[in-house]
Amino acid sequence: MRIESVWIGRGGQGIVTAVYIVAHASISDGLYALANPEFGAERRGAPVKAFLTLTDYFDDSPEPIKNPDVAVFLDDKLIEPMRVVVDAVRPGGYVAVSSGKSPEDVAKLVGRRDVNIAVVDGIGIALKHVGLAVPNGPMVGVFARVMGIPRLESVKEAIASQLGKAVEQNFAAAVEAYKTAVVIPASETGSARASVEIPTTSAFLTGDYELVGWDKIPEGGLAFPGSSLRYKTGSWRVERPVIDHSKCIMCRRCWIYCPDDAVLEVWREAKGPRGRSVKVKSIDFDYNYCKGCGICAEVCPTGAIKMVREI
Repeated sequence: MRIESVWIGRGGQGIVTAVYIVAHASISDGLYALANPEFGAERRGAPVKAFLTLTDYFDDSPEPIKNPDVAVFLDDKLIEPMRVVVDAVRPGGYVAVSSGKSPEDVAKLVGRRDVNIAVVDGIGIALKHVGLAVPNGPMVGVFARVMGIPRLESVKEAIASQLGKAVEQNFAAAVEAYKTAVVIPASETGSARASVEIPTTSAFLTGDYELVGWDKIPEGGLAFPGSSLRYKTGSWRVERPVIDHSKCIMCRRCWIYCPDDAVLEVWREAKGPRGRSVKVKSIDFDYNYCKGCGICAEVCPTGAIKMVREI
């Protein structure tokens, strides 16, 4: 037996912990596990992927996983940017997705009929049991459900060893996801794009891709410098800030603390005391760059800013 899986999530969603929990639980069940994460930009919200191989025989080969049996997405907004991972899943394999969307809509996002698709509202379940928008525990439960391993009892032991706290809450989240995940079975037996493999480089958020032969690769290239203007990080968001202008006192604490300059001062139309339309200075957000960290809501002294779930 050999199961190869790739886990896709964001920094702060506990993706590495999730992989370690499945690995430890599987070892407790008598299997062998090889788990290793791969990071791009190391900051909260940045895409992260982790690889996990489970076998019933000893194999310490560090060969990368190129065609997984299972792809686990902790954020449905990463499906399109990481399309190569979806396309590389073996026919008959699984794509497991944490999403607040309907299973049918997620199936459309996945766009393949020759794989099984498992959908669960991982963030909703995590908020219910743990109080955090961290869907790693629920996705551990979904993995155990669709693959039949590891056992839930072993998952609980692994949560205790990995987290050391909030064990009951995280286990309850894993169990609920295990029970409530909706599985859409594969409806076709066709093959995936046989030529697609997950690249061994950290090619995060590269958008559409095209596989070309070595003889078509340009002889020279130009690397653009990194810039928060060029790379719109708004798609990283789970929750968005929404402001109630009637409570805002323009103290600008949100603007000071925002790590991505996503808080703006703008002029907006408002009704004056005599009903006359006037322009007033207000706080607004640039959702192209806001990653939904929630610091603005945390520091707002009047409670004018609330975080509203987006996915």
